[in-house]
Amino acid sequence: MTELFHTPAFDWDKQLFQNINSHHSPFWDQVMQVITSAQLGVIFFLILSLMVVYFYRKNSWKILLFIGLVTLSADAIGARVLKTSIQRLRPSHDAEYHGDYQVHLLQRKDGTYYRGGRYSCPSNHAINYLTSSLLFLYFLSPKVRRKWLLAVFLFGTTLLACFSRIYVGVHYPFDILFGWMVAAFMAGIAILLLKKSSLNLRD
Repeated sequence: MTELFHTPAFDWDKQLFQNINSHHSPFWDQVMQVITSAQLGVIFFLILSLMVVYFYRKNSWKILLFIGLVTLSADAIGARVLKTSIQRLRPSHDAEYHGDYQVHLLQRKDGTYYRGGRYSCPSNHAINYLTSSLLFLYFLSPKVRRKWLLAVFLFGTTLLACFSRIYVGVHYPFDILFGWMVAAFMAGIAILLLKKSSLNLRD
């Protein structure tokens, strides 16, 4: 299946990746290193979890458990099922595909370069951020006054985190898009099943 990505149908993906990845500077390297880090994801989830605790009190642990289980399930499907089935090499691991273009990678303090795991499609950053964002939006939107501000925070952070994965050379744009599709499907199914069940966690 990996040969599919080397066909002309995916030229746009390769060209868009190179266009984003080639525009870099020492300043933005440092910024993207923070944005793409796992620590930012933890902070993102913690802030939203505290909001759930504030608004839902005693019921908050059930909501957080639900969001956590759905997000972890989506992450596992992306990493253990889809990535290993599709087997698309990350741009950081597939120099031959890019020919004369040298993929820009982030250099660590020890002199090594961050390349990520071997396979790239779909992006688990995209899956995790959007799955949790959609679920947090579902539970928090009835409680907050400025819903637009919540949406900007959720989807703005998601977009920045996903953009950073292209910038640092470990994902193609299609990896992000496919990750978003997986996330929307998983979150949508989870919310649908929750609505059809006897549980009403938003009370």
